[in-house]
Amino acid sequence: MITKPGPNDGGLSKGQLDLIEQFVSDYNAVDRYLRKVLGCDSHVTFTHLVNMYACSHPTWRDTDLLKVVAEVRNAVVHGKTEPYHYVAVPTPSLVQRLRACRERLTSPARAIPVFQRKVERVSTQDDLAKVLKIIKHRDYSQFPVYEAEKFRGLLTENGITRWLAHHVTTELSLVELGEVSVQEVLRSEEKRKNYDFVAREARVDEVVELFALEKLLEAVLITASGKESEALLGIATRWDIIHLK
Repeated sequence: MITKPGPNDGGLSKGQLDLIEQFVSDYNAVDRYLRKVLGCDSHVTFTHLVNMYACSHPTWRDTDLLKVVAEVRNAVVHGKTEPYHYVAVPTPSLVQRLRACRERLTSPARAIPVFQRKVERVSTQDDLAKVLKIIKHRDYSQFPVYEAEKFRGLLTENGITRWLAHHVTTELSLVELGEVSVQEVLRSEEKRKNYDFVAREARVDEVVELFALEKLLEAVLITASGKESEALLGIATRWDIIHLK
């Protein structure tokens, strides 16, 4: 994480000075961001800021990196005794990782366009046979349900499976799927909140946190400002979160 300068007049090449400049600049940007979002003044240490942010963002992956960065920064800044005379230089790898961390915090990816796609809607009056055909041919497993233009809930493959299992078990015969409405099947989903709405400007890491915090959540629906009454712009599922790069 740290390289030592050479023996001559501080031992710093232009490349090493550039690394230090970039490292300190990105460190300061992260420090300012954390203080702003956490409402902390200059008396709170950087490491404590990192721990506080990690507590409120359980899926955040940069905690260990920034603790290392804090140690390196102290060696670089506080070990300096003369102008341009540094006792340590951060490695290019650490500088790159800190830059990426800064970008994730201060210029984060947003729900749109990351999760932007055409969302397959179904009506409360559609029949179950139609939904099963969509699942078969398009491999969808979550369906926002609307009555006219009013959102009524999220029908999922898991909910359909539970409904089918219950009826086949209790009635001992296969139901006529073409005669079963989506509205009827949706009732089996109403006992649990399996969806959330967010605005298009929501951070991707905030969407990830929703799935981490809400164990029954199966989809996050995205509209312009996060209202159910607005047109759907995209959808995020647990599958999408697992495969985020």
